[in-house]
Amino acid sequence: MTARRGQIALYLVVVLVAITILMLANVGAFLAVRAKNHAMNAGDAAALAAAKRQGELLNEIGRLNLRHAEAEYVGDWARAREIVQEQRRIAFLGPLDCIRAANRAAKDNGAKVCDEMSGILRQHVANIRSDYMQNPDLYPEPWEGAWEEYAAELSSVVSEGVFAGPDNIEFLNDIECFPLTSKSFYSMIEGESWCKLVVAGQTGLLDLDLSNLPQPVYGQTATVVNCEVCSLHLDARILLLTYLETDDFRLLLERNGASFPRGEPPAVDDRPPDDPSRIYFFYDDSHWHPWSPQIAKANLPLVGTVKPEFDVKGCASVFRVIEDVPQMLSNSTRSGVWNAAAKPFGTITTSSGRSVVIDEEAKGLVLPAFEAVRLVPLCLADEKDLSTADAEWQRFKREDIPRLLTEGVDGISSASKYGALLKKWNDPAFRARAAAWIAANAETCLRGTGAEGPAGGTSYAH
Repeated sequence: MTARRGQIALYLVVVLVAITILMLANVGAFLAVRAKNHAMNAGDAAALAAAKRQGELLNEIGRLNLRHAEAEYVGDWARAREIVQEQRRIAFLGPLDCIRAANRAAKDNGAKVCDEMSGILRQHVANIRSDYMQNPDLYPEPWEGAWEEYAAELSSVVSEGVFAGPDNIEFLNDIECFPLTSKSFYSMIEGESWCKLVVAGQTGLLDLDLSNLPQPVYGQTATVVNCEVCSLHLDARILLLTYLETDDFRLLLERNGASFPRGEPPAVDDRPPDDPSRIYFFYDDSHWHPWSPQIAKANLPLVGTVKPEFDVKGCASVFRVIEDVPQMLSNSTRSGVWNAAAKPFGTITTSSGRSVVIDEEAKGLVLPAFEAVRLVPLCLADEKDLSTADAEWQRFKREDIPRLLTEGVDGISSASKYGALLKKWNDPAFRARAAAWIAANAETCLRGTGAEGPAGGTSYAH
């Protein structure tokens, strides 16, 4: 009887341990799902709030374009210059409000302050003061003292706490060295997704010699118009007063809120051709263009055609939220990450009465058009792959890659995920296996795929 009691007790201990493990696993699964939902809600809310602010800024610049045309029509050049300067400030400093709006939305949805993302922006404030302000020829100010205002405003934003990190900042001093600064290159190595090389026609990368790399190109610009954060992607161009003498152009402006004196011709224009009062703000056509071709290229499961009011790519807000997920069985935590993208949408009425986003007759002049915001697939957002809120990626780009270029492969830290992948790529045997796979299977790569695995797809489609 004693022996049997001992066997039962041992059996009960095993059962209790199993039940405990099962309970901990269930609790862990619940906490993981809850954390993911929090991150999703906070990320989506942040992107939508930032995109809404982008739309408001675009509308304000569009309204000022109309006021500018009215002032020019009657020869009020001083007012025209004031308007241009106001527009410059909106395009350059206004988008920093997008971070504030995104952070409020993320905080309201349960996100926590992320020290890593705060650190990225705090470091950039230092870079503005050390690089931009000390190199005016390379980074010209849109007006005197603009960089200090920009640094002070960004510093103020960071001091409020970064709950959602802007993930598509277009740093002017960023380093470009293809393919080393392309995040998808490392995802391809990690997933051994060789179809990506075939479809992109980049199989020559298999011969990439890391000991003899081209010199990197650092971001630079001749003129600074847009904010690096949540850029509106606008272009400041000269528009001659003779356009206002065209009935169709004047009718377009009137349909969208302008008011011109009836029966009076435009003022006599005696200004120099490059007078600042002639500057209007247009959509930068390198960013603003129809969306349909890119949607087809991304192989999204789209049914039907894109409505005209949504068929425009342009400025977008991409934000990252990080949520700590407790691991019950190991008494540790891991980071759950959610990225979301959104952009403003709307239409204007053309001189012929059509509803469009960008009017070709007006050469892409910004007008108050935006009235809605929508979440969009990450793969269709502007500058989707910059990952500027990814601290590990930013450290790798700004620390390891420069060491690679000066010290060779031995200068790369294996502690970095990306450094380890680059060392893996540098192994001739690894690339030989990739070349053998491509030689045997290239004909199966019938369509573009993401970088996440042989089956295709993309992590940027949500």
